[in-house]
Amino acid sequence: MQDPSQEGASEETETINVVPLADLTLVLLIILMVLSPMITQSMIHVATPNVKSDKEIAEQKEKSDKKPPEPLIIAIRQKGYTLNNTPTKDLTQLMSALKARLEENTERPVLVTADEIVSVGSVVHVLDLAKQNGAKKVSLLKQVQK
Repeated sequence: MQDPSQEGASEETETINVVPLADLTLVLLIILMVLSPMITQSMIHVATPNVKSDKEIAEQKEKSDKKPPEPLIIAIRQKGYTLNNTPTKDLTQLMSALKARLEENTERPVLVTADEIVSVGSVVHVLDLAKQNGAKKVSLLKQVQK
């Protein structure tokens, strides 16, 4: 057998063409850059603290002489629901009681807690229903003292 490289015959080299790979990477990067603001806008909004001036802090101290409203605590137990340690029959009765208490004072925060056995979907459903029934501030509570 003869060696073609020594006779001057042209030899084809097998190399990977990286230009299409670079093009694909740049296209994916552009798509990611375009879609990332849209994704972050659709997420759950979290209240962040604001920086206040000394004047605003003094005004807030004058207003803070009032006692903050008592929170409404919704507990999701394995056997049912409670609102401020008052058991309710079902979810509709719980939401009607919550709505009645929120009509008295709309600024009352609502805290939701659940047993470990309760599914996350049930907790999220109660959070959504509380928001729909007029709760302005809804939070999760890790554990209620018994």
